[in-house]
Amino acid sequence: MTRQVIKLGSSSIASRDGLALDVIAGLVSQISAAQRAGHEIILVTSGAARLGRRLLAFEGPTAGAAPALQALVGAVRSSLSEASPGRGGRASATPAGYGRLVASLREILQQYDGPEGGPQAVATGMPAAVGQPALMALYRQLAAAVGVEVCQILVSRSDLASARAMADLGHLLREAAGRGLLPIVNGNDAADPLSALDNDQVAVAVAVAGEASRLLFLTDVRAAYRDSSLSERIVRLTPDEARAVRVTSGGSGRGGMGSKLGAAARAACCGVECVIGSATEPDVVARSLNPRARVGTVIRGTGDQLEPSRRWIGGMAYSEGSVHVNRDAEASLRSGSTLFLSGVKRIDGEFPAGSVVELVDVRHPERLIGRGSVALPASILRLLRALSPHQVACAISILLRLRYAGAAATGERAGAGVGLLDPDTYKDCRELADGTSRASQEAFAQLAAFSADRVSDLADSLLLAQPGLYTAFLLDRGFLDGQMPMGHTVRRVVRNVHAVHRESLVVYPCSP
Repeated sequence: MTRQVIKLGSSSIASRDGLALDVIAGLVSQISAAQRAGHEIILVTSGAARLGRRLLAFEGPTAGAAPALQALVGAVRSSLSEASPGRGGRASATPAGYGRLVASLREILQQYDGPEGGPQAVATGMPAAVGQPALMALYRQLAAAVGVEVCQILVSRSDLASARAMADLGHLLREAAGRGLLPIVNGNDAADPLSALDNDQVAVAVAVAGEASRLLFLTDVRAAYRDSSLSERIVRLTPDEARAVRVTSGGSGRGGMGSKLGAAARAACCGVECVIGSATEPDVVARSLNPRARVGTVIRGTGDQLEPSRRWIGGMAYSEGSVHVNRDAEASLRSGSTLFLSGVKRIDGEFPAGSVVELVDVRHPERLIGRGSVALPASILRLLRALSPHQVACAISILLRLRYAGAAATGERAGAGVGLLDPDTYKDCRELADGTSRASQEAFAQLAAFSADRVSDLADSLLLAQPGLYTAFLLDRGFLDGQMPMGHTVRRVVRNVHAVHRESLVVYPCSP
């Protein structure tokens, strides 16, 4: 038995000519066949907001969508009632039955061929709210024709940010699939329209939470290609290769092929093998379940599935940025150590302390080493990156002197005076500015360039992220005169400052 997640992109569901009902019907029929063969299927679908925009563009006010929806559902039911009865009294999915179903729905949907409301005309939330029930009505009726019962699950950004919520989601997905239901999952754009939730990333989270062994991305092209003419198909990739490849064409949905390759790489790092293929490929579902079949682009999984305690950080939580580390730091991580500031070489993104970030190789960013929850915000990490513990103490000492001694001297809330950065007066400035490493000199230059407001913001964010460290400096008071070394307590807490919380680290197996 294989549990597979299928992610169906909006480019395969809708087009300028209307819904691709033949594609949807064919895929539902293939899913039914896979379930009868003993496989468990979970479907992640896009297209609700796009369908909702078509409904709203034709009807105008939101309330006007109700008659159109009734007509849509009525057409489905009438077409199904004409289908010949199958085994057990259920309607059978004969080609003729599907033909009548598709023809009647196309006739209804021809009314919506007017211009679609763009992002400025109609926001995402309202179209998604209108499109969700319409899309589910289609899936429910199409599934009923082949003897499949569906259940709907909506996932918001806040769900992905909660380890408990995702654990509950995983239990629900496994139970529903085990009962022979078809769970249909979608990003909850109606309740969370501004989160820019990417269903490719949702599909990865669902695959990891649901303990799936395979993830199939269905789009409007047959595979990932290296050229714009779609002649150089990519057959197999490792996760690192998937992150490194630069496709020039493919996929017209929200995420695009680059999004799918990145999502597939992360899923593969979590032990989930991925396939990227076309929704119109004959028998694509059955072929994707056959490891020997040549279909689409395959991204090989590395190692086994993650342990339950590591799944949220490793595969489900949204990444807010990336931390680039050197090879020494990677070796330390793989040996079971933590990530110290000296191993951090670059920061991408703006994120607060506690955010989940990706850990990548600074020389080869396509190499995804792992993920973890950062102990410091991005602004502080940029200041302290690549510094030794002693240099970290110098930088924090200068920052706090600018924050408090500057305020006392000027009578303002904060102030960065030139005198407080004089290397001849303050030993912490001298040691940071004259340090042999480029990082220490850059840290001193940053401190010298900070405005009073910037100093206050950084000091306050450090207090929130590391209250113990901050308090140790305040009690020691050595930062006021900058005479290093400071007390034993300060030196001890500085040595224990990590870039990423030790207990949150998930280090992926090396790519084969």
